[in-house]
Amino acid sequence: MKITKALTDKEKLFAKLYVENLFSNSTRTNTDIAIQSGYAKDSASQRAYELTTYKLKPHVVMYIEELKEDFRVRNQITPEKHMARLNELHEMAKQKGQLHTSLNAEVYRGKVAGYYIEKKLIRSDDDLKNLTEEELESRLKQIRDTWGIPEEEDEKN
Repeated sequence: MKITKALTDKEKLFAKLYVENLFSNSTRTNTDIAIQSGYAKDSASQRAYELTTYKLKPHVVMYIEELKEDFRVRNQITPEKHMARLNELHEMAKQKGQLHTSLNAEVYRGKVAGYYIEKKLIRSDDDLKNLTEEELESRLKQIRDTWGIPEEEDEKN
C-alpha cells in the first residue's frame, strides 16, 4: 500500500531513532524516543503509541518499515545469515565452556526459526478489575471484531 501523506520532521526523526534503537544494543523506550524527537514530555507516551500504530499513523509506520528494510539490505541481514551467526556464537561459547551463553544462542536460533512464540499480557488493572465477567466477554468480542480475530474452537463449546 502506497502512503502519500508527507511526514513531519518530528515524525521522520522519531522513525529514524526508533529504527536505530531497534537494531542497536540500546534500550530506550518509545516514549524516550518521542521526547528525543521533540515531542512534549507530558504527551510523549501517547505520541509514541500513535506513531507506531498503523491505524493511527500509517504513513509513519510504513516509513519505519522502509527504514528497517533499508537497514537489513545495507547490512545484508537475512534469516539464513542470522541463523549461521547464532550457530557460530553457540559453538564458540560451547567450546569455551560458556553453557549459559551457548544456550542463549540456541534459544535465539529457535526464535529465528519460529519455534518459540513470545506472548505478553499487558493489563491495566484500573480498567479491568471492576468489570463483570459479561462485560469482559463483551469487551473481548469487541476487540476480536475490530481486529478480525476468530474465536478459538475450545471457546465456542
